[in-house]
Amino acid sequence: MKKYDLIIIGGGASGLMAGVLAKDKGLDFLIIEKNKRVGMKLGITGKGRCNLSNYITDLDTLVSKYIHNGKFLYHAFSEFNPVDTKKFFEERMNIPLKIERGNRVFPKSDRSLDVVNAFYNELEENMLLNTEVKGIEEKDGRITKVITDNGEYIADNYILATGGKTYPLTGSTGDGYSFAKSLGHTINYTYPVLVGFKCREDFVEELAGLTLKHVNISVLKDGEVYKGEFGDALFTHDGISGPIILNLSQYTYDMYEEGFEISIDLKPRVEFTELDARVNKLLRENGTTSLKNILKDLLPSSLIPVIIKLSNLDPYITGAEINKDNREKIVTLLKDLRLNITDSEGYQRAVVNTGGVDIKEVDPMTMKSKIVENLYFTGDILDLFGPTGGYNLQIAWSTAFVAVDSLS
Repeated sequence: MKKYDLIIIGGGASGLMAGVLAKDKGLDFLIIEKNKRVGMKLGITGKGRCNLSNYITDLDTLVSKYIHNGKFLYHAFSEFNPVDTKKFFEERMNIPLKIERGNRVFPKSDRSLDVVNAFYNELEENMLLNTEVKGIEEKDGRITKVITDNGEYIADNYILATGGKTYPLTGSTGDGYSFAKSLGHTINYTYPVLVGFKCREDFVEELAGLTLKHVNISVLKDGEVYKGEFGDALFTHDGISGPIILNLSQYTYDMYEEGFEISIDLKPRVEFTELDARVNKLLRENGTTSLKNILKDLLPSSLIPVIIKLSNLDPYITGAEINKDNREKIVTLLKDLRLNITDSEGYQRAVVNTGGVDIKEVDPMTMKSKIVENLYFTGDILDLFGPTGGYNLQIAWSTAFVAVDSLS
């Protein structure tokens, strides 16, 4: 039986990165992937545009973006940072990149498939596709072989790059957690994060597809603001999603069982008293106009009937007929539209999940297991995640770099 220098289990972002780096190092390696093609989740990232990284050049600032176990990444990011990522893809992979709003890094072509195909073309000869790992055998603290539905394979070293549990249709089904657990590793409980919210309110279905621009959304806990985000959000058929919500979900993953509220400030740049004065002026200037038409100057058309219904007002009431109490109801809704959150959209829609291989059992200097001598972990299988905007792929690139670089 042939013995490889390295076997990489998983052909996602970190596994592919590890493959190219192993190739450049002259290692004899094999990538085992259960799907018929590699990079399936990578191909849908960034809405099909592939947000490769976030171009933050200061190390402390970069690490601070990772609110969950971020300090573990300090060494990995010091060894391979977003500047290195940009250089790697442009010079090594021949993919021209661009930096967009929020320091997000994309291929100039806006095509994720260009990234996936570049990896495939580099690594085709080292891939074993459509092959599912059934088990990993270990003896005396070392992996001895990988058992698949296509035979057994052995190597000096092994990288588990199987990803997490999100977007399971791409192959991320959490099987890597089972392998790691069988080898003695602790698997922390997983929750979907960077994911949309489901709401109790029926009216969200009427708003499906509506984008809220430049709003502030706060998560409420015990009646107080717990976390807040400014930016854009998007109503779905059963809830709300978009960049603000995905980032807020980093803090709410264990709150769905009891449920919680969010507050949407539709006019965050205007204080309540100033907005009240503006609405009062608008009503006085349009005394014979119906409320549903007056609100066209304040709200997207699909949101108008919702605000009117929540105000318990007649849509045909005129501006002159609206008293102070009714006006304050409207202004309150503009500044504090509440939604009751009952659940997340789950693993099927989450970008990543929290939980996974406990980082206390992994050496951050090498990504090497502290339990199994010739085992390394890269990417989403680790209990790490960052916000949206390229941060999670940066984990994949940097952990793969450290793991391969540490191989003798």
